Amino acid sequence: MLAGELAAAFINAVQADGVGTSLKHFAANNTEVRRMVSNSLVDDRALREIYLRGFEIAVKKAQPWTVMLAYNKLNGTYCSENSWLVEDVLRGEWGFRGLTVSDWMATNDRVKSLHEGLDLEMPGSGYANVRKIAKAFRKGELNAEDLDIAASKVAELVNKSEPNLKQNAPARDLDGGHEVARLAAEQCPVLLKNSGALPVKPNSKIAILGERAKTPLYQGYGSAQINSYKVVSVLDAFTENGLAYEFAPGYDIKKPNLVDDKLISEAVAAANNSDVALVFVSAAEIDAAEGADRTGLDLPKSQVALIEAVCQANPNTAVFVASGSSILMPWLDKANAVMQTYFLGEAGGAALYNLITGNATPSGKLPESYPMSFEDTPCPENYQTPSDNNLVYKESIYVGYRYYEKANVPVLFPFGYGLSYTSFNYSNLTLSANTITPNDKVTLTFNIANTGAFGGAETAQVYVGLKDSLVYRAKKELKEFAKVYIPAGGSQTVSVELDRSAFEYYSPTLRAWVVEDGEYDIMIGASSADIRLTASIDVQSNEANGEIDYKDATPKYWNADIKNVTEEDFVDIFGAYPSEYLGDRSDDRITKDMCLDELWDTKVGNKINTFIDLALSVFFEDDPAMYAVIYNSIMTIPLKRFTAISKGLASDATVDGLVHLFNSNSIVEMLKVIMAGLPDTVLNIAEPKIRDIIEKKSRC
Repeated sequence: MLAGELAAAFINAVQADGVGTSLKHFAANNTEVRRMVSNSLVDDRALREIYLRGFEIAVKKAQPWTVMLAYNKLNGTYCSENSWLVEDVLRGEWGFRGLTVSDWMATNDRVKSLHEGLDLEMPGSGYANVRKIAKAFRKGELNAEDLDIAASKVAELVNKSEPNLKQNAPARDLDGGHEVARLAAEQCPVLLKNSGALPVKPNSKIAILGERAKTPLYQGYGSAQINSYKVVSVLDAFTENGLAYEFAPGYDIKKPNLVDDKLISEAVAAANNSDVALVFVSAAEIDAAEGADRTGLDLPKSQVALIEAVCQANPNTAVFVASGSSILMPWLDKANAVMQTYFLGEAGGAALYNLITGNATPSGKLPESYPMSFEDTPCPENYQTPSDNNLVYKESIYVGYRYYEKANVPVLFPFGYGLSYTSFNYSNLTLSANTITPNDKVTLTFNIANTGAFGGAETAQVYVGLKDSLVYRAKKELKEFAKVYIPAGGSQTVSVELDRSAFEYYSPTLRAWVVEDGEYDIMIGASSADIRLTASIDVQSNEANGEIDYKDATPKYWNADIKNVTEEDFVDIFGAYPSEYLGDRSDDRITKDMCLDELWDTKVGNKINTFIDLALSVFFEDDPAMYAVIYNSIMTIPLKRFTAISKGLASDATVDGLVHLFNSNSIVEMLKVIMAGLPDTVLNIAEPKIRDIIEKKSRC
């Protein structure tokens, strides 16, 4: 719900200026390593309520111009070939009117994907797939309607883009944009702990410690990078505002796990010489990169060592963390204050300066839960794609706070949590109706008063839970939220409307969204664990007639006992054994659907992979993050997609020859296969050039 509402707001704002957006990656693309061969196995309820819901909200409320289909398989079928996902759900149920586009090199079978609803292949595979489409059409395997629909969608996209493309680029107010970036960044950091270190008192002697204060990690890495107008660090902001400080780097960001005693000693000396120590740390760059997965929840060792040493030297230490998601904080009790900044963009240093000095008040809230330990997460043993490529979503709907609350697992910080320099009081919750039917709407009204000395913004969160249910559920779920700015001493009335989406669940038995009859709790909170106001509403419905009793059918899911869920328990909600999706591998032959990473045990594969690994290690010796991204990109792409990557230079016969080599270890036999396909390679390259020449002459 949170992702969907924010995405819809973003899409509507961008497209209001005649610029299209691409909503991605559709769907259940929750791993990076082996993402081109992974198979996300998700039960119907989790798929509908968790992994598709955000897309559904964004499509229905914003109609993005394009939706990008993901690399992975979903329940056995590549997303780019999944007509149920694209035609039945996206276009049929949700009414999507735009163009579908593949992720780069995500097309497994261009002819099949075109038939199943993929309009545009990106970034284009040269003429190889064009010739396959033409051949399939001539043979009657692809009909004119499929081609017309896809071509029409591309033409529509061009037409929508054309008005802006025909105009001269408007003058850009880069400084004005930078100021907007600062204002946005001030809204984002989450104050997790504060025992008085923040905001920094005037005339304090300040130590700024940590290389990230000078070289901020302000955006993602690899494909997540964009070009910035100018980047303002915390040191830049303090210097520009004339506020004195002593700086020490504390660690080397190029050697994240190397604890440098000399650098730490310099930082400790600065901390000892200050009234307040501000320590800046971040996730490792590889933990913020597309194409790679996190391997844990820890910060780099060098930065943890800095935090612990400085906190011991100066009890008035505030720690600022920049990471893309939750982390472990074994040092939390030692720090006076902690702020999670996430990635603040180019003006992040200026935003943090204002928050540190009290010119702005923190107002961010956590979009995830922070566990006490890695082992406390629902599936610590099952979060990356295994060697068989089946990624089993055995936790079902119990993601994040849904799991921690239902399983009674304590967390470090709950979903929706965030402190402020001021305080807020909630009161006077009223409902526009006490009894409704599924298609009625109800308006919640309540007051929030700022009872502190600082003006600030508060995000009120609306959670809904059903007291008694036939199906397994979380104790409560976020259904709406509202962020309001209130001056010190002021108050504001907040109104939020709930429709049937706040009460429904997806029933695999009834194959429909269902509102269950019963008394629902309405909870208004400052976080999922800090409920300030409650009320009840009676929803009268017969939609769940015929539903099974899940308490008896799936007792472990009923109690969120995910740690003890067996394969048989998962089958009860999924409907099949994961092994049924493995295919026939009885002869152990290499196929072109496999990737290099699966071929280490073969004679030729081992040599090729060793060479690639060695070459990348040398080339990216000083950039381990980029090494991991490039390694994963090369090693986990199916062999058959080498044709698309090379734009047809490596024909299907070339790939067949390579597969033959892996199976036979015979270079001669490989060359025979490749040579037999040489005409196809020549045509892939020559035919578009010949057509261009003919077209140019015809114009003359």
